[in-house]
Order: sequence, then C-alpha cells, then structure tokens
Amino acid sequence: MKLPFAKLRASDRGQAILVIAAAMVGLAAFVGMMTDGGILFIQYGRLKRGIDAASIAAAQQFRQGFQGSDLAAAAQNFLRLNEAEADHITVYRCKADNPTADDGTEHDVRLCPQNVNDPQRKLVRVTAEKWVNFNFLRLVGWNGTTIRADSVGEAASIDLVLVIDTSSSMSYETGGESDDPDSPLDDPRNCNFSTTDPCQPLAKVKEVAEQFVDEMIFFPYDRVAIVALTGQADVAVYNPSFPSQKAEVTRDHVTVLPLSDDKTQVTNAIRSLKVFQPPKCDTNPESGPCLYYESGVFDGLDCPAFVNTGNPSSCNSSNIGGALFRAGGEFTRPPSRTDSFWVTILLAGGPANATDRPEDEPGKTLLPHGFCPPATWSTLTCRDGSISTRHKNTNSAYDADDYARDQADFIANPVTGQGITIFTIGLGELVRNAWTGDANAGEALLQYIAEEAGDGSGYTANHGFYRFSPNANGLAEIFKSIADNIFTRIAQ
Repeated sequence: MKLPFAKLRASDRGQAILVIAAAMVGLAAFVGMMTDGGILFIQYGRLKRGIDAASIAAAQQFRQGFQGSDLAAAAQNFLRLNEAEADHITVYRCKADNPTADDGTEHDVRLCPQNVNDPQRKLVRVTAEKWVNFNFLRLVGWNGTTIRADSVGEAASIDLVLVIDTSSSMSYETGGESDDPDSPLDDPRNCNFSTTDPCQPLAKVKEVAEQFVDEMIFFPYDRVAIVALTGQADVAVYNPSFPSQKAEVTRDHVTVLPLSDDKTQVTNAIRSLKVFQPPKCDTNPESGPCLYYESGVFDGLDCPAFVNTGNPSSCNSSNIGGALFRAGGEFTRPPSRTDSFWVTILLAGGPANATDRPEDEPGKTLLPHGFCPPATWSTLTCRDGSISTRHKNTNSAYDADDYARDQADFIANPVTGQGITIFTIGLGELVRNAWTGDANAGEALLQYIAEEAGDGSGYTANHGFYRFSPNANGLAEIFKSIADNIFTRIAQ
C-alpha cells in the first residue's frame, strides 16, 4: 500500500526540478533583459548623441567647393570622437541638381524646399546603424540586435547685404591723387562709361566685392543683396555721345538687387554699379544734387543751387543712414529667413552728408532732400560742427550724422530692432580728413555703426568691426578678415 505514495513523492520531486529549472531560465532572461536592456539603452544614447554631433559636423562642411565625401567623413569622425562608431552610416542631403549623383551622399527630397519660392537650406540628415551584442540574453538564443538613430543638422545660411558708396568721392582717384577732384578723368560722365579709365576707387571696390562673393558665398544656399548710396538705373541710360543731355538721376539710395541666391545676378549687379552722375546745375533746388560743368571741364563739387537758395541739402549724396535703413528692409522682404545669419557690410568713402526726406515727421520743415539744419548750411555737409553732439529727431539741430546713427541703432538692436551684424569699411582720405566740420567725422560714424550701434540696457548687439584703408589696395585683406569672422560665427 506504500508504493503509490512513494511514486507520488518521486513524481513531485521531478516536477519541482522542472519548475525550478524553468524559473531559473526565466530569472536569467529577466536579469538578461535588465542587464542587456541597460546596455542597449546606453549604446543607443551614445549613438544618438554621436549622430546628433555628426549631423551638425557634416552640415558645417556644407560650404563652397565641398564634396559629398566631406560630409560623410565629418560624420564618421565625430562618431569616433563620441565613442559611438557605427557599422553603417548614410548621409542625406537635397541634391536637387542631380538626385542620382554618386558623391558620397544620398538624395532626400524631404530636405529640399517644399515650395518653389522657398530658399535652399544647408540641411544634412545622417543615419547610423550599429550591432549590439547581448550577454545574458544569449542564454535564450538572442545574440544581439541592430540599433538605429538619425538626426538632421543645419548650418547657418548667410543673408548678406552689401551697401556700397557710389557718391561722387568714388571717382576721385580716377585721375590720380584723391585730393585732385578737378581732373577730367574724375568726371563720372566719363569714367562711368570708360573701359580704359573706369571710375576709381569704385572699379577696385567692385573687383574685390565680386571676389569676396565668389569665395565666401555658397549659392544657392546663401543670398546676397546690393544697395547703392545713390541712384543707378538712370545713370545707365545716359548717352556720353550727347554730353549736353541732362540725365535724370537722383541721389537717393536704391536697391540694385534684392536678396538673391543666383550668383550670376549678384555678379552682374556688382559690375553694374556706377558713380553718382547728377544733372547739370540749375537754380532749382528741387532738381536734386548737382555738379557744375563749364565748357566741358569738370569742376568738382561746385553747387550753384546752394549759392542761389542758401540750402545745400540738394547737393550731397552720402545718405548713409537711409542706405542702412534700406539694407535692413531687405532682410524682411519675402521670402524672409529668420534662421539665417543676417549681416551687412557697409563701405563708405566719407562721412554722412544727406538723409531721407522727413515728410512723415510731424512739425518738420520739409527740406528738398532731408534733414539739413540751417545751422549747418555754411558747412555744405548737412552736419553740425561737432560729432560729439547727438540730437533726437525732434531737435532742430538733427543732422545727417544723427540720422545715420539712429538707423544703425535700429537695424543692429537685437531686442527692439533687427539684430543685424554690421561690418564697416572706411575707404579714402575723406574718411579721416573731411573737408568741413570734424575731420574724423566719417571714421567716428563708421566705428559707431559697427562696434556700438544697437547696444541697450542689459544687452549688447552682435557687433562686427570697422576697418580703414587709405586706398583700394587694402580692401582685399579687409574683406578676407570679414569672411573669416563670418565663417567663425556660423561654424559655432
């Protein structure tokens, strides 16, 4: 009678062994999932951090002359630096020009502009795969798994507005020394259309600006606009075969080209710039700025309109403040890119001596061409005698220098303005040796615009810097310094 119970106890012991064995396997699987899951989580986090850095590093190689292999190499190097080497890396970008090109990257239409008028962006997507070996889960036949991560990086695109001085001083070196403005070669009617003696220093300015754009700007991802201090379109229609013809020109600043991602358009706009070419003087101050010609001889900055009316505001053509305000407006012209790096380069050959018209200023006496207080008329510059004075636009002594500083403050201010980074270049002796008023009026203004404008209580604007060159020979080095500074900023 005892044998059945003995068999039952033996059977119980056998079942317990199976249960314990199964429990041990389950416990091992649980421990394995906890341990190997932690390893998997750590490895994914490392890969994700690495791929985030890699996508940014790859995007930073998105510059003029890059190769698709440069992007992939940059991504791989950053993965190694983050101890997150991957088994397989794929770099994607928008290859709108040739989606099938085998250049080390793949085409991803999601990185292309979704609308026809949207600008291109320097976007790079990097994906990576890595095999992770398991330790404990091997006990249940699971040797490992592949983890994947991807990230999109973007390098800052550049929106650049070049503000170029095209006032009469930009032809004063055509005939030789800049202090001899009466040379017939300096006459913009001649040098604007001459292939043998083009207006200097403007011709050299255009050459260096074109080289800067060619080497620094990466079309179609970056954009460039051109603003001139004086009217341009009307100059082009002047026919030198009919010197008595009165060209209808203005001294008002003008947008020669809005922000464009077309290199040919930008190059042609730079090449088209002309020195301000006013009509012959008459006694009507509304006729605008004027130069006086007598028997075909160029007589420099003579202005009979001033003699007849006592108001020189129709004679001047260096509206620096107005040109800066116009430059700021180019960044907000649709399609605007708030995520790009906004930068303005202003090249001027002297101090401010003109402003915009104050029609919208209540209580102001409307002068023919802007704010030119009667107290400044004896100076022929629309500036008072000292640059140390700063007036508000409600003051009767508000002048061209005050106006230029106000406009610089607006476009540079990162809180109440546009936060634009401004670089300024002073070219020629008039910058440090103005004919009237403070001799260094031009340099003091340009320094303020680049290095102080826009600062407020508790914050500082994103300043550029100011450089001076006595002649056009120093421009190439200055533009190179600006290019290096811009690249350092967008690479950070």
